[in-house]
Amino acid sequence: IWQQRNFLKSLFPKSGERDIRIKFAEVIKLVAQFKEHTEKVEERQSGLEREGLAHIQRVELLRYNPYEDTGGDQSFSIALLDKKGSGFVLTSLHARAGTRVFAKPVLEGKSGKYQFSKEEEKVVRKAIES
Repeated sequence: IWQQRNFLKSLFPKSGERDIRIKFAEVIKLVAQFKEHTEKVEERQSGLEREGLAHIQRVELLRYNPYEDTGGDQSFSIALLDKKGSGFVLTSLHARAGTRVFAKPVLEGKSGKYQFSKEEEKVVRKAIES
């Protein structure tokens, strides 16, 4: 009885109208507003999902020594790819004479115009697998 009494008090406060039809109209209006809001949120979420596919999501770094005359693993290749495996590979080759930096595009996990070195192939493959 107390639960029913409390429920009715919350449904029909003393200060308001006690007509059930008015209360049902309020509830229907509120449900329609929630439905409209939910649809807007779902539209925004699907747009963010589509947009998110193009952001960098797969990153892999490989340090190595490409030359015998230098010490340490000062050279590196880093793959920065989106969800579909497209992006670029950045390679820095360190030698005594200087450092060279190369950037090569990656299209769905494959080299485009420029052929990959074995280290670049390895880092792209690892990034796609992660």
